[in-house]
Amino acid sequence: MPRGRTRDELAHQRILDATFELVGAGDPGQVGVNDIAEAAGVAKQTIYRWWPSRTAVILDALVVGTMRATPFRESDDLRADFEAHLRAVIRLFNSPTGALVRELVGESQRDPAIAEEFRERFWAPRRALSIERLRRGVEHGWIRDDLDIETVLDAIYGPLWLRLMIGHRRLRPADARAVVDAIWPGIAVSES
Repeated sequence: MPRGRTRDELAHQRILDATFELVGAGDPGQVGVNDIAEAAGVAKQTIYRWWPSRTAVILDALVVGTMRATPFRESDDLRADFEAHLRAVIRLFNSPTGALVRELVGESQRDPAIAEEFRERFWAPRRALSIERLRRGVEHGWIRDDLDIETVLDAIYGPLWLRLMIGHRRLRPADARAVVDAIWPGIAVSES
């Protein structure tokens, strides 16, 4: 066992990893707690000790797995960083995991508890990362300081979420550049 990690921490991580792999491999709606327990090599009771429901463990796995799947690089080219991040989000949304995200958003429309969990555990950490990147851009003089950061993020990510949820247009990797090209002139500090 690696030094500094307890057996519980290792089991916890195995459960999250197994859950993310299971929901990303096929129909997320068919993944049950028994499937997760078997794939992680733990008892079903172990899962219920840490999570109150199937949705809760899937949501945690989704948070951890999607953060790994959509890294946000940090360079001196913020525009390129956002474009690369959007491409990673598009890949994720086009995977079976994207179907799970869509399912959770749908469930959140019917269940306020799921909606709150989704916003706090999935949406907020990802949003905070993007806010931090834009604030860094403001501090470096790359992004205008008179803009509402929340509105800018809605403009950047909105097209991807709209296409995921409505399905009116397919998400393609080239859309990352198209979104950035459309938005960046309005948020970047002009070089005059």
